[in-house]
Amino acid sequence: MNFFSVIIPVYNKQDYIKRCIESVISQSYQKYEIIIVNDGSTDDSESVASQFKSEKLYVISQQNQGVSVARNNGVLASKYDHVVFLDGDDTWDRDFLLELNNLVNRYPSAGLFGINHRYHYINGKIKEHDYCSLFNGETTGIFSDYFKIFADLGKSPFSNSGCCYPKRVFKNVGGYKPGIKTTEDSDLWCRIALLYDVAFFIKPLVTYYLETPNNTRGIIGFTDFQVSIGLQRALATGTVPEKYIMSVKKLIAFQQVSLVKRGLLTGNRVFAIEKIFDKRLIINYPFTSLKLFVISLLPHSFLLSMRNFIRNRF
Repeated sequence: MNFFSVIIPVYNKQDYIKRCIESVISQSYQKYEIIIVNDGSTDDSESVASQFKSEKLYVISQQNQGVSVARNNGVLASKYDHVVFLDGDDTWDRDFLLELNNLVNRYPSAGLFGINHRYHYINGKIKEHDYCSLFNGETTGIFSDYFKIFADLGKSPFSNSGCCYPKRVFKNVGGYKPGIKTTEDSDLWCRIALLYDVAFFIKPLVTYYLETPNNTRGIIGFTDFQVSIGLQRALATGTVPEKYIMSVKKLIAFQQVSLVKRGLLTGNRVFAIEKIFDKRLIINYPFTSLKLFVISLLPHSFLLSMRNFIRNRF
């Protein structure tokens, strides 16, 4: 039997935090504590969270320092050996912690436990990914090569709201890197996957709500994503196990593709075109590179219209 410290970072989520907390309180598996970390919210997020009267729930506040610091401080305040994160606008199905407990018991040597999620769009539509092929029909397993799966799928199969870490592993790799606005979660997962097994449960038990305020989907920086920077550093220092080298290089190239797409959708055409001609992208994704160059010539307004059309049609 495992006890879990559920850490919920909150910044201006007054319209969502009640729904989030209720999804934890209603869990069928009740061995947990909830730590709400109010990251300097300027709305009523803290007061909404404080309305829940439970000996299992604690609210701590800090000046706004970003989600990574909030998560790390939540771990520092936690008392159990396994920490699990839930963003303030996401929710869990009733059996999330039950299946997480089963996953931890089945793969006790893993350094990261992930559970599948579904996307909930602003128009009410829901999208799920079928991962039955990952473990030959089994619902759980250990990834043979997390980096290859990440690159081949075009996304990590789990989200930050469906991840659990042994606290000793989280501390050993240094937790979340402060000050990072995008891919801070993927960066942490990859640092762990270089050293430990990654266990996964394929059924979606997390609802990831898209297009809520204060998410990072519209952010673009004029540098590589943190996950790419970290993996490039690991390659340069020889800390990538030989069996993962090729898949790590492919994942770095895939992150370049994602960076180009985000650059185009946020109107940063010059930056995006510069990245299109990155040799890592061309070598690993030659046809994608050509396609992105053609797309980069289209008007920004047209790209946004096409994105919205596709989202409404999936």
